Parts: sequence; C-alpha cells; structure tokens
Amino acid sequence: MTETSTTVSATSPFQRHTKGGVGVLLPGVVARVVKQDGFLARVGETGELHLSTPSLALGYLNNERATKETFVDGWLHTGDEVKFDEQGELYVVDRLKELIKVRGFQVAPAELEGHLLDHEYVTDVCVVPVPNEYSGEVPLAFVVLHAKLAKRIKSNPQEARRIKAELIQHVADHKTKYKWLEGGVEFVDDIPKTASGKLLRRLLRDRAREARVNQAESKL
Repeated sequence: MTETSTTVSATSPFQRHTKGGVGVLLPGVVARVVKQDGFLARVGETGELHLSTPSLALGYLNNERATKETFVDGWLHTGDEVKFDEQGELYVVDRLKELIKVRGFQVAPAELEGHLLDHEYVTDVCVVPVPNEYSGEVPLAFVVLHAKLAKRIKSNPQEARRIKAELIQHVADHKTKYKWLEGGVEFVDDIPKTASGKLLRRLLRDRAREARVNQAESKL
C-alpha cells in the first residue's frame, strides 16, 4: 500500500503457496483485525485490517477529513477485510466498501467470483450489488464465457437461458442462501479493469443499476 511505503507482507519462495494467501507480515509491521462490533478478531475470524509500521505515512496531502478517517491513533485503517490463519498467513477477503449487504448479511464479491471461476464455462467474472426491494441488495454476476460458448448463445437465446440457470444453480448448490445470485447473471465480452488488473466494479455496478432503471421505466 502507498500509505505504508509500501509492502507489509510477503510469501517466502521456499514456502508452499496457499490459495488466497498474501504471505506473512514483514519485520516491523504490526497488524490487528477488528470486527464490526469493535472487538479484535481471533484466528480465522474476519474483520478490517489495521496496520502500524515505522514507514507509515503521516496522512493525505490537503485532505484532513480522509486523514482523520484513515489514520487513527497511529493505526492505518486499510478498508480491507482480512483474516489470519494459525501460521500467521494473511488472507485478503475483500474490500469492505465493496461488500454486498443482503438482509443485513455481508457478502464478499470475491468469494462468489472465485467460485464461479471454478466453473468450466467461465473465463472471467465480476459480481456487483443491485438494489432489491426486499433484501436491500442482491448479487449480480457479469460473466465472460469461453469463446465457443459465447458464439453459441448469440444465435441461441434458449442456450443462453440454460447456461445462466446452470451458473445460478452452481452458486446455490454450494453457498448459503443469502449469497445466491438473486440479481441474476449477465453475459459480457470483457470485464473492465485497470492497467494493473484491478476490477472496475463501479463501472459494472452503474451499468447494472442503469439497466434496472430502464426496465422499470419501460413497464410504466
């Protein structure tokens, strides 16, 4: 992170890589994981990552409000939802601001994205929240299919519906009900990303909400 100047964890080249792990803390870096209720998380529990290190930035230039929100009593509030395992390995679950709130439950888009990528049809995916009258928000998946399937569904709407239903069921068969894709599945040619490969969720989130507004207006 820029605010920590810059690396706080690393994986040893001699250590077996664990899926989702980002290594152990570097010397001089102190971390704590704070749950929603303000208590410190135990091993395996998720919460926001707070960091303290001698290389920590003093704040943001000409932005006092952001500085007060992010740098608190010598701790950097990263905005990352994380957990540690018993070996001290750090796992980044998601960005707290990107969590989908379904009937009061928090759903991490990255969890659903990882699960969908395990499906043979999917080459890329981005999960975003869409408004829902009952649940507040529900997950919607933008999916990039393998090239052969993508060509097939363009000429066969029935095949497109079948594949969408299969992907929705793939999540329902393995995830708790509030994590189901109640917002549905939309097929896209590509997922917008930054030059560094970070998902541009905001663009797809805005696209999804605009589509919902247009659908509602067309029914009037």
